[in-house]
Formats: sequence, C-alpha cells, structure tokens
Amino acid sequence: MEIKRKDPGFTLIELVLIIVIMGIVATIAMRSMGPAIDRSRNDATMKEMEILAQAIIGNKDLISEGIRSDFGYVGDIGAPPPDLDALVANPGGYATWDGPYVLNNFIENPNDFKEDAWGNEYSYSGGVVITSSGNGSALTKQFAGSINDLVANTVKGNVYDGLGSAPADSASSVDIIIYYPDGIGGLTSSAVNPSPSGQFSFSGMIPIGNHLIRAVYISTADTISQYITVLPGSVAFGELRFSKSYW
Repeated sequence: MEIKRKDPGFTLIELVLIIVIMGIVATIAMRSMGPAIDRSRNDATMKEMEILAQAIIGNKDLISEGIRSDFGYVGDIGAPPPDLDALVANPGGYATWDGPYVLNNFIENPNDFKEDAWGNEYSYSGGVVITSSGNGSALTKQFAGSINDLVANTVKGNVYDGLGSAPADSASSVDIIIYYPDGIGGLTSSAVNPSPSGQFSFSGMIPIGNHLIRAVYISTADTISQYITVLPGSVAFGELRFSKSYW
C-alpha cells in the first residue's frame, strides 16, 4: 500500500524569519538607492530649470540663416516674466506675447512645469535666477548677470550714403529709428540724429532680440531698414547705407 507523505510546508517561525530577512534586504537596497535617486532628481530638476531659462531668454543655439532666432519671452515682451505662469498664459493681453514658451504635457497636473522633481514649486518672481529647494538645499539656475543684461543694452552704428560719405551738415536731416518691445506687451521706438561723421547710439535702453532699425533721410523721404541682433549684456553694431549719393 502506498503511503502519502504530508507536505510539511513552512512553520510560523520560518515565515516570520523570511519576512524579517526580506525587510532587511529591502532596507539595505533602499539605503543604497537613496543617493542615486537624489542624484537623478537633482539632474532632472537642473534640466527642467534650463528649459525654463530658455523659455525666458531663448535658446542661443537656435540659428536661422546665420542669425540667432530665439530670444524667448524677453525677446517678445522686452522684460522678464513676472512669474512662471506667464510662460504658458498671456499675463495681461500682451499683443507681443507669442507663447506658450514652455509646453506642459501633463493634463493631470497643469502645474507640472512649475514643480521640481520633489514636487515643490520653483521660486521665481521676475529676476534672473530660478531656485529649487526640493532636496533640502538650494539648486539654482542663473540665466543672466543682471536684469540690465536683458533689457538695457546698447546699439551703435554708422549711416552713410551710396558713396560711403557721412552726412556732415545734413546730419540733422537724418533720423535713425529703432523699434523694440516696451516691456508691457506693446512696441515702442526711439529716434536719434547721427553725428556729422555718421555715428549714432541708443545707449543702455534696448532689450535682447532682433529689432528693426531704420534710417530716414528727411529731405528726400528715402528710407532704409534692416534688423539688428541684440544679445544679453552687449553692444550691438549696425551699418546703414542709402543706395544713392546724397552728401
């Protein structure tokens, strides 16, 4: 006769020991993974702050026909955004706002672009630094030396006629006009007369971006125009030349 053997299974003590051992292993694994998780969160947060910085001042590596084409929110408005919300929603019916400047693909959390990898909101209120404090100490992204580097640059240049002559005594009959965003959602312009030698300057007043600059010879109503690229903290230079000989 065949004798059936009873399966002994596990005793309660053995089950408790297995659970304890699994807990110990899990604890050790979590402790070893902790620094790696923090590093990955740091990296993800720094990358996201870089994206936010580019949304504010543009991506310097975006070039079209040899000219930088992207200056972000500041290039369109003429001032930094008051907060990060202004990067995805027009902050005040601004005519020159051309966003969204950053995309948010998470419908479940519409504030995702404002939160670091720990789920805490970035600190930003219109300056040149974005800060995350999610890991217990500050992670920062500074994207300009100062506000003036973004909104108070200088444009200089010369104006000549078709033969390369300076306006001399006709300088007061030449208007040099530059058009740029006014910082509150519209466009404005500034005008100067060149010196007799043809030099002109708009000092410490021009925001970053590609701006139209125009010379008008009032006596003949002749006009020439071109775009000039203004980079952060820079002195941009342009040369305007009429097609005809006037001076």
